[in-house]
Amino acid sequence: MRLFKNRVDAANELARDLAYLKDSQPLVLGIPNSGLPIAAVIAESLNAPLDILLIAKLTAPGLPGQVVGAVDEHGRISMIQSAARWHHLTAKQMIAPAREAFAELQGRRARFRAVLPETSVRGKTVVVVDHGVETGATMLAAIASVRDRGARKVVTAAPAGCGKATWQLHETADTVVIPHTPSTFKGIEHFYKDFREVHDHEVEMILQRWAAARPEHHAGVRTIVMRVIGPEQRVLFCELDMPPGASRGSGPYPAVIFAHSLESDGRSPRSVPISRRLAKRGVIGVRMEFTGHGHSEGTIEEATDDRMLADLQTVYENVCILQEVDEKKVGLNGSGTGGMVALRFAARQPQVAAMVIRGPIFGGELEAAHDVRAPTLLIHAERDTALSDSVHTLDAELASTHQLLEIPESSRRFNDPISLELMVSASVDWLVDHLTTIPPHRPHPPPPPAVSKEQPPVIETMTRRPSPTE
Repeated sequence: MRLFKNRVDAANELARDLAYLKDSQPLVLGIPNSGLPIAAVIAESLNAPLDILLIAKLTAPGLPGQVVGAVDEHGRISMIQSAARWHHLTAKQMIAPAREAFAELQGRRARFRAVLPETSVRGKTVVVVDHGVETGATMLAAIASVRDRGARKVVTAAPAGCGKATWQLHETADTVVIPHTPSTFKGIEHFYKDFREVHDHEVEMILQRWAAARPEHHAGVRTIVMRVIGPEQRVLFCELDMPPGASRGSGPYPAVIFAHSLESDGRSPRSVPISRRLAKRGVIGVRMEFTGHGHSEGTIEEATDDRMLADLQTVYENVCILQEVDEKKVGLNGSGTGGMVALRFAARQPQVAAMVIRGPIFGGELEAAHDVRAPTLLIHAERDTALSDSVHTLDAELASTHQLLEIPESSRRFNDPISLELMVSASVDWLVDHLTTIPPHRPHPPPPPAVSKEQPPVIETMTRRPSPTE
């Protein structure tokens, strides 16, 4: 019952069945290794971007054959809801096995992402491709992963598969395209004359050819330096992570200003991945440094709450009058003391469009909490018990639309990769959702203090440098 000469032959037939998707501008994701050769042919046929879907399946404890979810290349845990309910499991219970699986993914991720940067699936029609569907477990895990990452529509595609397994996919995917599902199924290998193994180096070669033919599709995030004059004529240092393809005067783009904690700076290992991922999704990340921190002038002793508030005001005003920035879509991301400074600033600046506060050191700013209008995500590390009262008080007092996210089994610094990814992805999703689309029912805020568009920001330098390695 061999239908195909090889995977390319199978891909050509499958591409014809998917031709109707061409006008929907889909993103094609190949499940490595065997699904990628097929996905590359389909992406070429649809004139669509190609990417890989790096996931590892997660099985129920003590039941190695029962797949209940997946962990992706960033450590994000996704659950197959039907399987999770059957085994009475939650994502929190899968953190320990996910850490082990995640560690194994990292070596492959380093090789593949050095060739082809990741493409966001959020808001897109995503075609998930494999060379066949045998049990359906891998494809179900893949669907859960792209759903959690914000795909608008999920199409699962394979040249052939087991009829019983493919029926499961109809419950979770929007569309299932698997042309050959014989009543008697003996295994995927029986559909191919040439069923040789696809090795990692072949995956890299496919990705290299694809990226080389379309360099404009895979431009990276650029980082530029901006220095502004703060209070008492002190220089404040900022790094701006610019969206791929952005150039001087392009846009306007939404922007997020990062307010770091007292013991950190603009290159915090927690802020940088958020800022760079925001840039990949079309939002400028502005990683400022308060007085006496990093490359900014002054001493740490001068970095009082009021001085930090004035620093943030200065950076905000300078960011809002950049041609590249949409002044109506500027958000804040604050951590520790910087989080409370961001809260105070948002209370008196209703133009702030969205906010994320991580590990807030709450000092009784109840009046500020009552005046905040920006949709706010509060993030708390479960093991950071010293701040539990602060974050729950703020959750109770915050007047704006808000949500409290407690990251399980995490410390304040989110040192393990799973906790870090949960924090980063939640922060990015919240900010992108609220900055790229402002809900029509949201009351129109009063205008901010007047800032002249004719007066340019005080910029000492705005020079380009190579983007830091992810």
